[in-house]
Amino acid sequence: MPPRPKELEEGRSLGEHGILFIGTKGAMLGGGWSRSPRIIPETKMRAYRKPPKSLPRVKGHHRDWLDGCRGKGEPSTHFDYSGPLTEFVLMGNVALRAGKKLNFDWKEMKVTNIPDANKFIKPKYREGWTI
Repeated sequence: MPPRPKELEEGRSLGEHGILFIGTKGAMLGGGWSRSPRIIPETKMRAYRKPPKSLPRVKGHHRDWLDGCRGKGEPSTHFDYSGPLTEFVLMGNVALRAGKKLNFDWKEMKVTNIPDANKFIKPKYREGWTI
């Protein structure tokens, strides 16, 4: 288990399948298994006001994908969206392996403050093996 965040109220747990997001402006706790994350402490969550919905809603990711294949509009998670999202998530894995906060140059695809972490970005292949 991660250390107990200072924002989490006394008597409240991370949960059995909890997911903890820690940012520069606070923390959120998710219940896992697609449960909605909540800002902690709960007083901050109650004070939060959701922005108005501005993205079109889909009828499910399978239907969205099939409609895109059939030329019925662009899927909501096309590669211009899913590519950068995947990179972002994978950088979390690199940060875990490096054990430190990373400064990453997205254009150069390099970690700038921990050069040793770059081996997780672009591995060196054995002679005769390339991508």
